[in-house]
Amino acid sequence: MERRLLLILGIGGYALLLLITILHRQPPLFDEPLFVRNLYLFDRVGLSRTFLLEMNDQAPGPLYQLIHYPLYGITHWQTPGIRLVNMTLLAGITFMLIRIITLHYKINANTAMIYALNIMAAPMIWQISGMALTEIPPLFFSTLAVYWLLQSVNRPEGTALRTAAYAALAGIAAGLAILGRSPFLVLIPSSYILLWYYRRQRRTWISIGLYTVIALSICLPVFIIWQGLVPPKQALVSAGGINLWHGILAFAYGALITLLIAPAWFVTNRRILTGLVVLYLLLLVLNITVLHYSFAPLSKAVGKIFPPALTALYPYVISPALATVAIYYIACAGWQAWLRKSDPVFLFLLCCAMLMLATNLKVTHLFSSRYVGQAAAFMVLLLVPYDRFTYGKSVRFALGMIIGLLSLETYFLFR
Repeated sequence: MERRLLLILGIGGYALLLLITILHRQPPLFDEPLFVRNLYLFDRVGLSRTFLLEMNDQAPGPLYQLIHYPLYGITHWQTPGIRLVNMTLLAGITFMLIRIITLHYKINANTAMIYALNIMAAPMIWQISGMALTEIPPLFFSTLAVYWLLQSVNRPEGTALRTAAYAALAGIAAGLAILGRSPFLVLIPSSYILLWYYRRQRRTWISIGLYTVIALSICLPVFIIWQGLVPPKQALVSAGGINLWHGILAFAYGALITLLIAPAWFVTNRRILTGLVVLYLLLLVLNITVLHYSFAPLSKAVGKIFPPALTALYPYVISPALATVAIYYIACAGWQAWLRKSDPVFLFLLCCAMLMLATNLKVTHLFSSRYVGQAAAFMVLLLVPYDRFTYGKSVRFALGMIIGLLSLETYFLFR
């Protein structure tokens, strides 16, 4: 019964998001107009040096234009058609998650579908899928890259030609993902975990080598023209080195996704809980006296409930709580990696997820939960062994979708 309920929630959540996307007929808003404007630039000059240098107000690469330009005859680059492209790719992501889960965990397709639909419980997926933004296309190609790379590495009985073909396809998909958003570069170093574990197999060296060379050959020419990882007109995105607070927020949001999908990931006992309380108190004192990081969700509601003195402290109280959660999440990831140190695919996926979250350290101009959504597919794959089909899971699943729906609607209702 629990399995059926989770399946209904997952499929129903996708259907609801699809319906809402069709009904959202507002003209492009938020970042959408910026990307559409660059579509018209692409129409004039094509995928040229001029386009790459003149892209304006778009930090992601040209994958967005490469996908949407050929679809002009269908979408006319108007809403809701242009938004439905991401919804189609979200269905493709879910399908690829099913394929990867069945391949690695040896689970039948029906059960794998329930696990794959966990993608709908990640709140930020609703934002990046229900709008014509840039995160979903590279996320789709990243799942293709993972699937084809595992096919290449994990098929010792296959022919050398088959191994090379899968590696080449994986490299193309990874290169396109990186062209979509440069943080997907983490796909390349993460794959070296597979190389280390299968280093005695000559085909693995060929597979990972071919994968790396092809992926880099697709994205490096663009980075050379840009003289960096973002278009020159968007250099402010990573200006200023590292923003520690953005990294903390990313891992805290990653912990939220994990809690919604599979809280069994977290290791808990009385000693750990006591340690977390002590850690929080230390960070609280440090933040109030030295660091002064502030974060104030629901600040207006808090201001109506508590007196001004407590309201003023509120942003400084929340920040160390999120830092504690982030540190705890990273520690649990390290523990799970140790427990599964004999599973190279798990470690590969874990590395992809954690490095993707860590890339937020280099996004210095602002933090957005959308960036965390780029790690969602890897997290869904990671959490399969920790997921439990219970009524409690159904409640958390529904809660994640409600949060996602509300966060999506804020873009449309308050602009």
